[in-house]
Amino acid sequence: MATEITTRRERESDSSGEMEPTASRGDLQRSTERSLSTKAVLLVRDGVETMADVGITDVPAAVRKAVRQKGFVWVQLVNPDENLVTESRETLGIHPVAAADVVSGRQQPKVQKFAEHLFVLLWQIIVQKQSKDIALGQTFVYIGDGWLLTVQRADDEEPTDLRKLVADSPAELRDSPMAAAYVIMAEIVDGYAKAAADVETDLEELEEQVFTESTTEDHKRIYRVRKDIGRIDRAVSSIAAALRESTDHLDAMTVGHEHVVPYLHDLLDDAAGTAALINNQSRALDAILSSHENNVSARQNKDMRTISAFAALLALPTLIAGLYGMNFKNIPLVQWQYGWLVIGAAIVIVDIVIYIMFKRRRWL
Repeated sequence: MATEITTRRERESDSSGEMEPTASRGDLQRSTERSLSTKAVLLVRDGVETMADVGITDVPAAVRKAVRQKGFVWVQLVNPDENLVTESRETLGIHPVAAADVVSGRQQPKVQKFAEHLFVLLWQIIVQKQSKDIALGQTFVYIGDGWLLTVQRADDEEPTDLRKLVADSPAELRDSPMAAAYVIMAEIVDGYAKAAADVETDLEELEEQVFTESTTEDHKRIYRVRKDIGRIDRAVSSIAAALRESTDHLDAMTVGHEHVVPYLHDLLDDAAGTAALINNQSRALDAILSSHENNVSARQNKDMRTISAFAALLALPTLIAGLYGMNFKNIPLVQWQYGWLVIGAAIVIVDIVIYIMFKRRRWL
């Protein structure tokens, strides 16, 4: 489950990547079978209430009643199957193109305006509990007149509790479908910021390792951070661009609830800021990776010099021993009883001289 972010929530209280693989329909059905599929019809007015006696087909009547009570109906689906998606689409009048994205699998984050509703698709950062790796879930948000539909897909991971998220938000951020949609989108964008902050910490530690001679950097960590940056970048960059290009559509959905507009603009700024940050982090990691490769090359060269120096230290004694082991009678010092001492001393002296020479050249 994505970690809760407090910074944006505090501001609200004060004022009131490599593309991911596309899943086939068969893969989607199998993943849905593994994951818990749930649905809920909620009335959002003063709080968030469950409408236990209202099914999907009863939602239009519930919407009309909720609007008269200055509230709205929220249909919440988690890992739904294709039949439930189709039923929701037909009941709420969702455009088939927008609904097809839920069934077809991984799609790029985007914002689309249709005649009767606004559609927002976001990738959500999910930190896996055991490995702490970053995974990507999907959240589909459909905003209509008096209704909100959210669809979450987080296979094998516990999805974010959106109901609690909206219920805990300030009253002015749950008085319309667009306001509640903002709360959900803000949580996801804050998840990008939280993940980017964790990456920043990793980068600072990696920079210290790479530029410290006494430390050997962890290459596995470097490539793990690179993978995390890629996933965050693909998630935030697409939605930041889509939100920026759809500012007019977002503002149009706040008619009668103009107090939500500053929050939406702040959301756009935060998404763009996180996208810029993760882009800078990507460049910083490229520099770290380049330095790491240079360090590896330098260590390999140093190892080769050390091996060559030791080979030279061993080569001379081997050569002399080989010559005196040929049993020739006319080799100097062979007939002298102390000749072997002189030869041994000469070998030691020559090796000491060679060692000092290599030491001065920092080969040893």
